[in-house]
Order: sequence, then C-alpha cells, then structure tokens
Amino acid sequence: MSIRLVLWALALQSGVSALRRRDDGTAEDPEPAAHKFLVELAPGNNIDGLRQQVEELPGVVVLKTFESEIFTGISVDTSHATADIPLESLQAATHAWPMRTIRRANLPNAERVFDDDLSAKNYTLHHYTGVDKLHAAGYLGKGAIVAVVDTGIDYNHTALGGGIGPGFKVAAGHDFVGNEDFPNGPKKPDDDPMDQRGHGTHVAGIIGGKSESFVGVAPEATLLAYKVFTSLDGTDEETLVESFLMAYEAGADIITASIGGPYGFSDGAWAMLASRIVDEGVIVTIAASNDGWVGPFFASSGSSGKNVIAVASMEPSTLAAEPFTVNITQQVRSESFEFGYIPGERSWEIPDQPIIPTSTNSSVENDACEPLPADFPDLTNAIALIRRGGCDFIIKQSNAEKFGAKYILFYNNDGQIISPWTGSTVSQIAMMEADAGKAIVDAVQNNGTVRASFTHKSHRVGVYNAAGGRPNEFTSWGGLYDLQIKPDVAAPGGHIYSTEMNGAWGVRSGTSMATPYVAGIAALYVGRYGGRSVHGKSFGRDMFKRIVTSGAALPWSTSDVPPVQEYGYFAPVPQVGSGMIDAVKVLEYMTVLEYDNFGLNDTANFRPEHDLTITNNGDGDVTYTFAVQPAGGFEMYQSRSATVSRDSTIKSLQNLGAPISLEPEVALPDPLTLAPGESKTVRFTFALPSENVRQGEMPVYSGKILVTGSNEEALSVPYFGVAFSLLEEIPEQFPVGSPTIGSSGNGGFRWTFDLEARSYPTIYATFEWGVTELRWDIFEAGWTEDQWQYPPVVGEKGHIGSATSYIEAGREWQFNPDTMDANATYPFPVRSLSRTYPFIVGYYEFWWLGGMADGSQIPSGNYTMRFAALLPFGDPSKASHWDVWDTPPVLVTRGA
Repeated sequence: MSIRLVLWALALQSGVSALRRRDDGTAEDPEPAAHKFLVELAPGNNIDGLRQQVEELPGVVVLKTFESEIFTGISVDTSHATADIPLESLQAATHAWPMRTIRRANLPNAERVFDDDLSAKNYTLHHYTGVDKLHAAGYLGKGAIVAVVDTGIDYNHTALGGGIGPGFKVAAGHDFVGNEDFPNGPKKPDDDPMDQRGHGTHVAGIIGGKSESFVGVAPEATLLAYKVFTSLDGTDEETLVESFLMAYEAGADIITASIGGPYGFSDGAWAMLASRIVDEGVIVTIAASNDGWVGPFFASSGSSGKNVIAVASMEPSTLAAEPFTVNITQQVRSESFEFGYIPGERSWEIPDQPIIPTSTNSSVENDACEPLPADFPDLTNAIALIRRGGCDFIIKQSNAEKFGAKYILFYNNDGQIISPWTGSTVSQIAMMEADAGKAIVDAVQNNGTVRASFTHKSHRVGVYNAAGGRPNEFTSWGGLYDLQIKPDVAAPGGHIYSTEMNGAWGVRSGTSMATPYVAGIAALYVGRYGGRSVHGKSFGRDMFKRIVTSGAALPWSTSDVPPVQEYGYFAPVPQVGSGMIDAVKVLEYMTVLEYDNFGLNDTANFRPEHDLTITNNGDGDVTYTFAVQPAGGFEMYQSRSATVSRDSTIKSLQNLGAPISLEPEVALPDPLTLAPGESKTVRFTFALPSENVRQGEMPVYSGKILVTGSNEEALSVPYFGVAFSLLEEIPEQFPVGSPTIGSSGNGGFRWTFDLEARSYPTIYATFEWGVTELRWDIFEAGWTEDQWQYPPVVGEKGHIGSATSYIEAGREWQFNPDTMDANATYPFPVRSLSRTYPFIVGYYEFWWLGGMADGSQIPSGNYTMRFAALLPFGDPSKASHWDVWDTPPVLVTRGA
C-alpha cells in the first residue's frame, strides 16, 4: 500500500477526512491537498525515528517537524510517493489529517480608507461594551500578550508602536509564508511579519491601537504578529498549526485568528490543536465566519473547537464619520457645531460655503425627486442639502446639478447612514445624520443662515447607527452538525474603524473585526489579574465560560439594513451565542459559573439534565435566583415550492421568516444563598417544547438560563436544541437530482478505465446536512442491502473493496495521463463533509480511476456499486441509516 493510502487509512481511523469540493465560481479553495498530511506521533515515541522512516520512502518529502508538549509530529508531502509500505509500519503515528486550505473570514476589504489619524475624540465603541469604564479605572491590558494570527501587521504604523521588537507594541513575530504566491506556490518564510493585505493591521488596531485620539480595547497589551497569508487568499492547516504552536511557545496569553470557512465539525487538525491549547491555559478566539446569508448550520472550521471562543458579529450603535463645522446664525446670535458626514468617494475640502436646503420641510419624503423650481437659488458656490428617500440619489443629484451644485449633502431618513454613490462626476455627494440635517433645515426655516466648513481634521466623530445593537446578517450561524453550541458570544463587527497599512485608517466589517474585540477584552482581564502563568491550565477554559456568561441578549434580526422590523423576540443562540460581550462583567463580577455545554440535542438524543456550579467570590452573602430567557424559535425546513427558490432542505437567512414562540419547560432550582468563597451545584431539568411544535418543519429552539444575584450581578448560560429527530426528518442526505455521474468512453456505468480514452466515472454530490461518513464501495454482482455489514471487510459478504478518488478532482476538469499521476489518489470512506450550498460549497467531485483502497486495481467483471452517505446521527451498522444512491449494475471491461 502506498504511503498516501497508509496515511489516509490512519486519517480515517482518526475520524477525519478531506476531499476536493467545487465552489461554483468562487476563487476560494477551502478543501485539502489530499497528498499532504499532518501526522501526529504517539506519546513516548521518538520524532527523529518517525521522520527518518518517512524520509527514506521514495518521493516522500517531510515538510515540517513539530515538537511540543501539545503536538509532536511531522507534515509530509506524498505527491511523488512510489513506495508501498504496510500500515503497521507507522505504529508510532497516532493521528493523520489531510491538510485543508483555510481562508480568511471573508468581507475582508476596507470599506473606506483615510490618509492619516482620523479616529475620533468623539467616536468610540467602548461605551457600548463597557470597555470605556475599564479604561477609566486604569485597566489597559498592560502585561498581556496577544498573538495575532493573520496577514501580518504593519508595525510601522504610529498607532501600533512604529516598529517591531522588544519595547515596541509589536514585540515579535514571524512570517510563515513569505511575500510571493503561496498558496499557489511554495512558502518562503522569513522573520518579517509585515502585512501585505491590511486585514491583520486592522485587527491589531482593534486590539491594541493607540494614537492621540484613537484607543483600541487593550492599548497597552503586547502584540505578537504571525503572518499566515501572502497577498493572496488562503493558507493551510500546517501553517495554522505551526503559528499556533509558536504563539503558545512564545508565552501568548491570548491567540486570536480572524480566519475560517465552512466546516461545522470539531475534529479538524486546527480545531483540535486550538482546543488543546485552551486546555493548557491559553484563551483562543476565532471568527465564526461570514456566511450568514446561507442560514442555520453552516459553522466554521477552527472556531468549532471545544472551549475555543467562536465570535459572532453585531452592529455597533455608532459609526465613524468625518467631522465638519457648521455655523448657524439667527438674528444676532451665532453658534458653531461639529457634525459628522460620510463622503461618497473622498473627503471634502470646502473652506466656507452656505448650506441651502432644497426643501424647508424636514419631513418631506421625496425631496428633490422632481425638478427644482425655476427660481431656485444658484448652487454653484453653495452646498445643497437634500433629504434622503423617495427616489434614487442620482435623480436628486441631477436636479441639483442643474442649478450648479458641486457639493450635495444628503441628510438621512430612518434608514442606516451610508456612503452614497452614483457615478456622477459633476458633483460630489455625502450623507449626514437625520437629526443634524433637520436642525439645519429648521434653522433656515426660521430665517437663519447656515454656513459650513469642510477641512482636514485629525479626528473622527460618531454618528448614530440605525442598525446598532442587532446581529449582522453576514455573521455565520451554527450550531455544529452534532448539535453543539456555536457561536459562543458576539461583539461589534460591523463598520469598525481601525488602523490600515501605510499609516492609514479605515472601516471594515466582519466577524474578523468582532473577534479581536473579544481578544482585547480578554487582554484587559489578563492585564489586571494575570494569565496562564498565574492561574494555571484551567485558565483558558475558565475564561471561555467567563466571557460567554457575560453575554447580553440581542434582538431577533435577519437584516442589518434599516428600517428593521421589531419582532419582540431575542436573537437565537445559533446566530449570536450568548449575545453581546460585557467587558465589565468579565472583569468585575465576583460570581463565577462553571458548567458543561447546555446542548440539548434532538428529540431522539435529548439531554434534559444540566448542572451549574456557582461560586461567590465576593465579600458578602449573595442569594441567587434563576429564570429562563427564551430566544426566538424558528422552523428551518425549506419546502419545495414554485414560489420559493430551494437550494437545500435548510432555509436560507432571507427565508427564515418571523420567529415563533418555542420554549422548553425547565425545572428551575430554588433560590440559593452562598457565603463568601462558597460554591454549590444546582441542576436544571429541561423538557422538550410542547407548544408550536411541528416536527416536520424542523423547529429549532434556544435561549439562556439567567442567574441573578442579590449583589446585582446577572449572568447567563445559553441552551440550544432542535425539537425533532434529525435521523427521522432528514431521511435523505442527497438532494433531489444528486448525485450525478459523468463518464467518458463507453458511457453509462460501463468503464474500461482506459485513461487515455477517459473511461472512468466522475461523481458530483451535494448534501443536505454535514456528512460524518461517505462511502464508495464495490461489491460482487447481485449484492443487496440485506448483506450490509459495518465496516465492510474485503472478501466477506461480497465486498470487493472501497474505491479511491483522484486527489485533484474538482480542481482539474478531466484526467490527463500525460500530465497527471493516476496513483495520486485517496481512499474511501471520507468523513466530516460540510453541507453544500451554491457559491460557497457548491458540490463535491470524485474521480474513480480504477484504483482500490488497498492499492490494487479493479479487475474486469460485473459489480454492484454502493455510493452512500450516513444519515445524521445514523448507526453505520444499519443499512437503513445510509442514504444509498440507486445505481444500475457496473460493468468493467479492461483492455476493451
């Protein structure tokens, strides 16, 4: 058996897999190179011996050696391997993972970039999370070490310290990939983690940036910069594992990574390593990703690890705007005000001009949607002020331009303030807040005069965000496919202002921005109380719970674009976890909650009883009471309809509709009084929801258990479950029309495996739910399902063997024997496959070139082919728990 198949066999024993999937036109490639593996060494074995054994195999290249108390092993490239070895020869290896390619959480580009320090004396998010109170108390993160695993950091930015090395804010770092074309080409690592994309620089500013007028969450924290991306998108798990290990060995208290893509399982190499690092006392925050529009159950990769803090995103109450000065004169009285505006393209430079409203009715709904009166004042040397709404910006702009307007200022209605754009080059446009615009119009209505100056200023002002306090629609929904809770907590991630490359500043959105905010709050805690060196190995797990239990519920919302509808329900746990993080609770509360995940599972695997240990670390007696705070329930089944597009069984975000009341019955403990330093455990017993339950519609329920102390401390623990049986309500993994097969040569299910003639099968598969195991088995002709045994054994009950797939299937369009290696395959079964969705995970593609999992070739003959996906929570030993593709008999005629 080839080393590649040996490693795949080991990977399958580990319960993990990888394969090529097609993303329907996206440039992302978040699936693995099936010829590269991470191999873990069993404890007590010598790493040098394993490395030497593997290096002696022809065509095998050892890429990296890892030696750590957390992970010891090697990464290998088997692209050109030719030797056959027995599986038993790698007894020193305990796990193997094919290396997946991982993307940054998307929505990466800056929405607006400014030339220099324009962050505001009047703009901050920190009042929203309680960070401002901690800053006022002197807690700034001094002594905390935060490792930023990202695109690098522009450490020359003055707000990030202006340099790198001991004594600088960015104290150290490493570039794992170089500055060229990885992942398309080889890595060229060096010691300079200078950013090439800006993403990591923006993240670093959120954590620890500081200038005269901008303050990050933990401005005195020390940063470590680990660059895992070039200017291209995509990195691999080897790089992430290496960077996390280096961060751990460097003494990081917190590791944060705004990286991830669809996965939904906790068994990946990166997720497992991150979990182990948490178990060693390190706080790990990873983005929940930005595929929220797909809908529920589309969780990310690394953030799926146990006790890894998966961070969701929500809109802050304030947006950053550029300041301008307004002077209002009424009779003999003159006053000056500073307002904020958001330009359409670039900042304005206007020394002093009058503002002329096109209407003196500040409630008008179609301002300037019709041509202005013929006697309207000339706007050549004035700023036109027009209320938003009633028609497109370009119509209003065109009507004002006819009177000479060069600058047009739109004031907002009830919508979210935006950066307007039309494409016109005749005039420049911008937007300001509704209240400020109304004040100007009212002043003019009362015979006042208003003049404005737009000049370059070194600060930002905050403007009201009408969508503030709501989940971002881009934030990815959980939970995991085994119904564990993810994400864990939310933080501000929409329209976040921070540092950019080359000394600039900019606004970005994404869970990428929310994640470092949580890391910054963790740094404030470490700065005040110490990190893992003080608190020991339990610190990472303890901080996970401390952060999660601080969360404040957010309102139900599937859109972050105002006007938003009020439903009177809280956002569900699989969207925002426990809700918005509260920094004051994280640092100041004396109540500590200890618990395991309140995942209630489905009806067939219901987990009704959950224990909670409460500790009173205060200096007086505290009485605790308990309550249930249900979140909005929803029915996620997407029925087939002529009027609703159906891309999967699970509804997309836009099709979720209004929330429903879906509440479990919970037997709550009696009130509990704890003396200082005392701990007690209480039990909560859940019963399945009994009202509004339509199991066929796949109802999902969630909420929080509230714990309120007489000391005015209030914490919460999220719960989550589905009020149906996954196995019963998802009886098919393959949607209608899937799988499909493409064949060349003889066509149909007859193949010669003449690769010159391209006579081999290609299977395209899509899935309704995350697949724990996908099999492609070959049996004797006439085999039937009543002969199924698990696992199938070659030579028993008609089992010929398992098929293999070419490692580049999906990357290439067809096999070319002149340029491709027919032995470059991986074996079935494969495991842990995300559900599919157009343009994200479009479909999975497999090419069987005739090779079998044991390294042999399928001989000529008549066969039965079984291509099957295990159903959710299915028992693999039961044939009925597999979704089996109905195929005709197979004929192989080699040499024909």
